[in-house]
Amino acid sequence: MDIIKRLCGLMAPYRKKIFLCALLQTCVILTRLVAPFLTRTIINDVIPNTDLNLLFYVSAGLLGLVLVRGLSTYVRSLTLERVSQNVVYDLRTGLYAHMEELPYSFYDHNRIGEIMSRMTSDIEGIRSLIAGGLVTLYDNALNFIGALVFLSFMSWKLMLSLLVFAPIIAIVAWQFKKRIRPAFVATREQNAVLNTRTQENLAGMRVVKAFAREPYESEQFEMDNRKLLSCHLNATWIWSNFVPVMELLSSLCTPVMLMVGAAMVFSGEMDLGTLIAINGYVWLIVNPMRNLANIVNMLTQAVTSAEKLFYYIDFGSSIREKADAKEPEKHEGRVEFDHVDFSYGGEDVLKNITFSVEPGQTVAVMGATGAGKSSLILLLGRFYDVHKGSVKVDGIDVRDQKLKPLRRSIGYVPQETFLFSDTLEDNIRFGRPDETHDRVVRAANVAQATEFIDHMPQGYETIVGERGIGLSGGQKQRVAIARAVLINPSILVMDDSTSAVDMETEYEIQKQLKEVLKNRTTFIIAHRISSVKNADLILVLKDGQIVERGTHRELLKREGVYYGMVQDQYRDLKSVMAKGGAF
Repeated sequence: MDIIKRLCGLMAPYRKKIFLCALLQTCVILTRLVAPFLTRTIINDVIPNTDLNLLFYVSAGLLGLVLVRGLSTYVRSLTLERVSQNVVYDLRTGLYAHMEELPYSFYDHNRIGEIMSRMTSDIEGIRSLIAGGLVTLYDNALNFIGALVFLSFMSWKLMLSLLVFAPIIAIVAWQFKKRIRPAFVATREQNAVLNTRTQENLAGMRVVKAFAREPYESEQFEMDNRKLLSCHLNATWIWSNFVPVMELLSSLCTPVMLMVGAAMVFSGEMDLGTLIAINGYVWLIVNPMRNLANIVNMLTQAVTSAEKLFYYIDFGSSIREKADAKEPEKHEGRVEFDHVDFSYGGEDVLKNITFSVEPGQTVAVMGATGAGKSSLILLLGRFYDVHKGSVKVDGIDVRDQKLKPLRRSIGYVPQETFLFSDTLEDNIRFGRPDETHDRVVRAANVAQATEFIDHMPQGYETIVGERGIGLSGGQKQRVAIARAVLINPSILVMDDSTSAVDMETEYEIQKQLKEVLKNRTTFIIAHRISSVKNADLILVLKDGQIVERGTHRELLKREGVYYGMVQDQYRDLKSVMAKGGAF
């Protein structure tokens, strides 16, 4: 019932149109309820008395009922369809906006394929409920109640004889609901699993082909598809066990009515016209009973779909902007980590991290894979919250700052470059969509991206494939660097952003960045010593802790962890050069 109430809440903005639809459907139902009365008049009054005038009026009345019913149905269908489309539009738009507000941690634990399944097939299930299901429910309920009322005036004995079947059918329907609901839940979940596998495999098809894993992935897809088939067949099996029973019970109403009614006609308690009219009301009672299984099925599917959608909607963001959130008077790029602890999934990632950076300084963060380098950087834009201590940007704790201005002040070049299926120019100016072409070209020059963009078929207007397919890793990284440079941030974060480019290109990028980085704070995560040796401060992480800090020269003198990294890299260099290779 909570889900139904919330679905009604979604329709609240369109209550006037829904009320109009209910009014029109009531007119449709009234035309059905009045029709048997007119039929009785023809049999009892027109035919025995050969009253042609009465026949004309009754026939005109029947024709009027048909016209009212047809017009009301047309307007109701059109109006309700528009309402359903608008409700789905509002739901989908609101859900997408909500998904944008959810933190990184939500997407760490929820698969994209499953989310897509919820936002497509599950939302469509809700639309079907609003467009047709609610009408079916209202229509059957009002037909049933109205027919019983009219029937009670004609013959209360017949009404009671038919009501004997109602409790039995209701009990069967309740048992049907208890059995079919878990089946629908399992079907929805498996459908989400299949969508996830499809999305992942299609997105990673190049990897699948590269490793010749097509047979394996086809087998896995077939297994998931077969599980979905089993879920559907299970639901069908439950349906086939209950629905025939309900139809049989409802169908017994007609012979019972005929036997009781015929006996009453023989005894003179009822005339033939009334018996025929009652037959019309019996159909209005029987059909809702027969449709009860369909109604239960429809409502169960819609509620099952809505549950997961509302789960996403109710998933509150752990990263929330305070009501009295502030913004620094000036974004200078001053950063301070004060005894910061951060854990993820119950595992400590960063421990007691303390350092400060003045505006315009360059900080390099080094360490082995999994040391916590990227996690440290993500705390800057408050993509995750610290568990202890504080991170301050320009003198204000990031938890007290407005999120959008904070994140706009940080230019982020991620380790895994993501490009949209759009032009190269629009990818570069993603953070500043109104920026001029000249500024885009200037940013591309800094990132050494002009070199390959000028050789593209349409230059900056070249459409890149999904996730940047069609570009090399180094080309994607250069586009990402240009994108970050273009927004002119006070803090620039480069998370291993030149790992895919050659040494010569990296040198040229660093040379161009020198001018750009003069007045902005820069964080560099890298493994190459050449990328970090000119930094004002080098932080060496190990197991989530800062084990060394200082400049390149200072750390070399200590002959510690950093010194070992330098030795490893230059030893490799000497080894390669000794074999006549190039580094």
